[in-house]
Amino acid sequence: MSLGTTRRKPGLTYVCPVSERVLALRCWRGTGHFVHFGMESTMIYSSFKSMLRVFPIALVLTHVVLNAQQPMQWEENPQIGVEINGKIDISSQVFQPTSYRPYMILTSAALPVPVLIDLTKRSVSRLKGSDVTVNEYFAHTNGIPNGRASGNYTMKDGASTFKVAGKTVSITVRQTLVGEVSASMILAHSPDYRIRKNNYRPKRQAMDFLKSYRQKTDVIVVFATWCATCKELLPKVMRIFDDAANPAFTMKYIGIAMGGNEPRTAIEKYGHDYPAVIFYRNGREIDRIIADPPGALEDLIVTILK
Repeated sequence: MSLGTTRRKPGLTYVCPVSERVLALRCWRGTGHFVHFGMESTMIYSSFKSMLRVFPIALVLTHVVLNAQQPMQWEENPQIGVEINGKIDISSQVFQPTSYRPYMILTSAALPVPVLIDLTKRSVSRLKGSDVTVNEYFAHTNGIPNGRASGNYTMKDGASTFKVAGKTVSITVRQTLVGEVSASMILAHSPDYRIRKNNYRPKRQAMDFLKSYRQKTDVIVVFATWCATCKELLPKVMRIFDDAANPAFTMKYIGIAMGGNEPRTAIEKYGHDYPAVIFYRNGREIDRIIADPPGALEDLIVTILK
């Protein structure tokens, strides 16, 4: 959070940029109140001269705290596609700070170390493995890690390209799919989905049931291209129902916009769950699968339909 300088009467107001976790001097009023983010303490001084003696100390302390390495959380952005040496890399994860700072961290099984990308300087740095801790769709660091410079990235035809560890890395930010779309549109938009779909192997016994199933069922798949869990669930759903090749199932895929408020009509009808696989029979919802549940997805589908 960054704030500008303002004035109040009586007294002087000084506003400095701070994070919500930092106890920093914000302002002094004629009553001698010092206001901090997160807490307020009152210090009574007899004169303006007393305040001036304390003011420089507070500024120094603020500077020290602001420059300390604070724990940072980063969240995966699955709308960023990654190619390494010209091939789609489904092991890659691109993280951005949840505090909206102009950096990205790339991790990949194809690279020996994580990579820090500075979007302001268009620079790339190699990090140490110990600089980044990844927990599923989140990464954690102590502040912005200091890495070893590895050059700059170039931009062409919507892709940002750079070299690291002797490999050519290309990253592309995809547009968000919103509203009803076909499975082929999703696969064209996110080519890594196709690889994940082809890699998934549904269980034969469950597939035998789904191939012979005869009750007309509508399957509504609600997803978001910016949702990390969706990239795990959707390819499985596509593989299962493609392999079933059963006309008893009518498939519908609905993409959700960033922020989760569009398409409004679909959200009002199906709710705010995504990813979600919703089953309708005779116009009535019989059950739904939310997120990427443990175990074989096809087994869960069979349990719902029986």
